[in-house]
Amino acid sequence: MLAMAVAATRRGHNVIVAAAPGYAANVARAGLEFHPLRPAIPEDAESLAYYFDMKRGPRRLLRDMVFADVAATHEDLCGAARGADLLVVGELLYTAPIVAANEKIPWLNIVLAPTSLLSATDPCVLAPAPWLHKFRHLGPWLHRLAYGFGRIEGRMWTGGYYRFRRSLGLPAGANPIFDAKHSPFGTLAMFPDFLAAPQPDWPANTVQAGFPFYHQGEDVAVVRDFLNCGSPPVVFTLGSIVAHFEPSFYQAAAEAAQILRRRAILLTGRNAAVPQNLPNSILAVNYAPLHSVLPHACAIVHAGGIGTCAEALKAGIPSVVIPYAFDQPDNAARLRRLGVAEILPRSSISARNLTSKLERLLKTPGATSATRRLAGMIHPQEALNQALDKMESLTGTA
Repeated sequence: MLAMAVAATRRGHNVIVAAAPGYAANVARAGLEFHPLRPAIPEDAESLAYYFDMKRGPRRLLRDMVFADVAATHEDLCGAARGADLLVVGELLYTAPIVAANEKIPWLNIVLAPTSLLSATDPCVLAPAPWLHKFRHLGPWLHRLAYGFGRIEGRMWTGGYYRFRRSLGLPAGANPIFDAKHSPFGTLAMFPDFLAAPQPDWPANTVQAGFPFYHQGEDVAVVRDFLNCGSPPVVFTLGSIVAHFEPSFYQAAAEAAQILRRRAILLTGRNAAVPQNLPNSILAVNYAPLHSVLPHACAIVHAGGIGTCAEALKAGIPSVVIPYAFDQPDNAARLRRLGVAEILPRSSISARNLTSKLERLLKTPGATSATRRLAGMIHPQEALNQALDKMESLTGTA
C-alpha cells in the first residue's frame, strides 16, 4: 500500500494513508500524511495466540475485533476520506462502500494474495481446512459448495456489521467477507499471473497488475559487512508474530546451517528466542530489509507471507516455507507448484528436517533455473503504473 501511495504522490496526487496506529512511523518515514484507524492491532503474547490460531484465528479476528469495532473503524475512515476523490482500501475495511457512497466518490479494493479472491476454478488452500484442496480435481462444484457453507458460517461472525448497517438505516446487503468487499468500480489484484492466473469467477473489473514493492529501511551495516565477506548465506525468518509461537526455530536453523556448512543470517524479529554463542558463519539480527539481503542469499526459510514470497521470487532464490495461518498455506502451495519451494509443516521443525529440505532445494538445478526465470517476469514499475492508471481512470486524471 505504501508503494502505491508513494507512486501516487510522484504523479502529483495528494495522498492520505489510513491504517492501524502502529503503522504511523512507517507512513511518516515515507513522507506521507497519516490518519489512524481503529482498532489498534494488539501485540501482547496472549492476543497473538488468540488471533493467529491456525483454524480459529480468522473467525476470532473478524468476529471479536473487526466487526466488534466496526463503528469506530467507520468513523475513522469517514474522517480520512472526507473531501477525497478516490478511496483505495485493503482487507478488512468492510464499511468502505458506505463511506464512498457518503462522499459520493468511487472506490477500489486491493488484494495482495490469491486467497482473497476465493476462486472455485483455481481453489486455494484454506488454512482452516487444507484437506479440501486435495479434492480440487473433482471440479469447481465442491469448492463452490464449501464457499456456500462459508457464507452461512460467516454470517455468524458478522453480527456487529449487520447491527451497524441497521443503525444507519441500511439494508443488510451482500456478505461482507465474500462479496461486498469487492468494489463494482474494480479490484486490483497485486500479484503476477504466474502465481495465480485470472479466473472466470474473479470479481468483475479485476485488474491484475503484479507485485508492488516498497523498499523501506536502510541497509544494516553489520548485515552488509557479513554479506560482503563470504559465500551467499541461507536466510531464516518467521517474522515477529510467527516466531513467537516457535521458540526453537532459530536454534534449529543455526544447527541446520552448520550441518550444511552454509553461512546463515537469522532475522529474528522482536519475539524470538535467539541462539547464543553462534559461530562467525551465522549472523543474528532483529531486522534487515529483505530487498537488501535476499539478492545476496542462496535460499530463504520463511512462513509464507505474500510479501516475503514476492521478495524471494524477485531475488531469484528458492524457499523453504513453514506456513502458519491465513494466506500462508496457499502461498506455499503455489510456490511449490512453481518448482521454487519446499514445504515444511510446523509440527516438523527440526534441524534435521530443515537440513533435508534445504539440501534438496540447493542441489536441484531445476529450482535454481525456475527462480531465475520467474524473477525475470517480475516488473515492479509496470505493476505500479498499471495500478495507478486504474486509479486515475476513476478520478478523471488519467
